[in-house]
Amino acid sequence: MSAFLGAAASLAAVALVVRLAGRQHRLLHLFQLEHYEPARLTLWLRRRRERRPRAELAGAGALYVLAGALAAWVSRWAAGAVLLATIPPAIALGVRDWRRPAVKPLVLTPRATRLLGASLAPPLALALATIALASVELSAVALSIVLALAWLALALAPETLLSANRALAPVQASINRRYVRAARATLERQRPLTIGVTGSYGKTTTKFCLGAVLGEQRPTLVTPDSYNSHLGVVRTINERLRPSHEVFVVEMGMYRRGDIAELCALVHPTIGVITAIGPMHLERLGSIDAIAAAKGELLDALPPHGHLVTNADDERCRALAARAHVPVTLFSIDHPDAAVRASEIRIAGGRTQFALHLPHLGGGAPVAPGAAGAPAAHRAAGPAARGAAGPLEVSAQLLGRHNVHNLLAAAAVGSVVGLQPATIARALSQVRAPAHRLQPIHNNSAGVVVIDDAYNSNPHGAAAALEVLREHDAARRLLVTPGMVELGALESTLNRELGERAGAVCDMVILVGPERTRPIFEGLLAGGMEERDVRVVRDIHEATAVLRHSTRPGDVVLFENDLPDTYAEPQRAEPQRAEPQRAESHRAESHQ
Repeated sequence: MSAFLGAAASLAAVALVVRLAGRQHRLLHLFQLEHYEPARLTLWLRRRRERRPRAELAGAGALYVLAGALAAWVSRWAAGAVLLATIPPAIALGVRDWRRPAVKPLVLTPRATRLLGASLAPPLALALATIALASVELSAVALSIVLALAWLALALAPETLLSANRALAPVQASINRRYVRAARATLERQRPLTIGVTGSYGKTTTKFCLGAVLGEQRPTLVTPDSYNSHLGVVRTINERLRPSHEVFVVEMGMYRRGDIAELCALVHPTIGVITAIGPMHLERLGSIDAIAAAKGELLDALPPHGHLVTNADDERCRALAARAHVPVTLFSIDHPDAAVRASEIRIAGGRTQFALHLPHLGGGAPVAPGAAGAPAAHRAAGPAARGAAGPLEVSAQLLGRHNVHNLLAAAAVGSVVGLQPATIARALSQVRAPAHRLQPIHNNSAGVVVIDDAYNSNPHGAAAALEVLREHDAARRLLVTPGMVELGALESTLNRELGERAGAVCDMVILVGPERTRPIFEGLLAGGMEERDVRVVRDIHEATAVLRHSTRPGDVVLFENDLPDTYAEPQRAEPQRAEPQRAESHRAESHQ
C-alpha cells in the first residue's frame, strides 16, 4: 500500500510541476509585456482576477485534504487513487497555459529563461523531495506536509515569480551594465549626429520618415520597429550601429518620468523632435501636464548647440518651444508662423498629396556629425524672418492628414541639417507606411482593401484613421477594433467618442471584447448606427471569422488597434462560437 501511495504522490508532484510550468509561462508572458515591472504585473493580475485562480485552488485544496485524510484514517489505496485523479487536470491546465494563443508570444530571452527556471525551482524541489520520501516510506504526516506545500506552490505562483525576479536582480543589473558600457563606448568612438524622437503619437512613423530623408545623403541608422526603451536602444547600438553610420535616429518611448532623460543620458541627442503631446499612458502618469513634462525631458537634455523640432499645431508642444534654450523649428498644417508647412492636402490614388513649404536655406552648410556639429540657429525664426523656398509637390504613400505632420517633422529636420528642398521632397515621396500603421493591404482576389492600423491606440490617431476610412473609395466601410486603453479616467469617455465618430462613418463595426467595448457600442448607437450592423466578438480570431463571412467586393476594412495580451478578456466556460455574436449581448448585459 505504501508503495502505491508513494508512486501516486510522486506522479502527482511531477504533474504539479507541469501545471506550474504552464502557469509560470503565462505569468512570465504578462511580466515581459509589462517590461518586467512588478507593480504592473500585480495590477493586471488583480484586474483580470488571475492572481488567485479560485476554482482551481478550491478543487486542488479539496482533493489534497481528502487524500491526506484518507491516508491518515481510511485507506492508503483510496488516498493514492485521489492523488492519481489530480494528474490529468493538472497536466491539461499546464499545457493549456503554455500553449495559450498570444498576439505577441513570450520570447524566451536569456532573462526570461532565467526567471522561468528560478520560478520553477521550488516545485521541482518539492517533486524531488516527494520522490525521495516515497522511495523510503511516505507517512501520512509527510504526505500532508507535501500536499500543503503543493497547494501553496499553486497559490503563490505570482509571488514565486516576483521573488525570483528580486533574487536575480543583481545578476540582471550586472548584465545590463555590461551592455550599457559597450553601447556607450560605441557611441563615444563613432560620435554620430543623434536625433531623438518622442511624442504621444506619430514617433515611430516620424522616425522612419527621418530615416528616408536623412538617408538621402548620409548613412543613417534608425532604431528598428518599436525598440524605444533604454535596453532596446542599447541593443540597437550594440548590434546595428556601424562605423559607417553618420546619423543615428532614436525613438524614445516613455512609461514614467525619467525614462526619456535616461535615454538622453545614453545617446546625447543634438536634435530633438517632439511630435505631439496627448493622453497616451495617462493611466500611468496621471495627467496631461505630467505627460508633457516627461516628453519635455528631451528638450531639457539638448545641448546649447542643439535644436528642437516640434509641432506648432499642438498647444503643449508650442508651450515647450516657448521655454526652449535652443533654436526651434516649428512644423504645421494650420499655424501661420511655422517654418515648415503643408497646404492643399488631398488623398488620391491611395497616396497623400500636398504642397510642401520649406524655409530658404540661405547657403548654410549642412550639420556635421558628432558633438561639434550644431544646427544653424537662424532657422529657428518663422518664414517671414528669412524668406522661404517655393512650395514643392509631395505625393506620399502614407495615408491621412495626421501623417502629413510626421512627414513635415522629417522635412523640418532635413531643413535644419541643410538638405536641399528638392532632396527632402523626393525622399518624402518615397516613404512607405510602417507595418500596422495605416498600412493598406489589397486583396485583389476578394476585391477588398484592408487598412492595417493595428499599432495605433490613441484618440488622435483613431480619429485620423476614421477620416482616412471616410475618404477612401468604398462600397462599404467596416471597422474592427477593441478600443483604446491606458487613458485613465478618460478611457470610457474617449472610447464612447470613438464610437460616435465610427457610427457616422462605418457601415459595419466589429467590437473585440464585450466588456471593454461597451462605451464604443453606446457611442455607435449615438452616432446613428443600427444595432444590426454591430458585431461583438471575444477575440481577433473570432473577428476574422466574422469578416470571412461578411465582406463583399468593394469593401474597405479598417483594423484599428490590436491590444497586447495583457488586455485580453478572460474566456468564459462555454466554448466560443464561430458565428457572429449580435450586439444585443451588450444591451442585455447592461441591464443585469
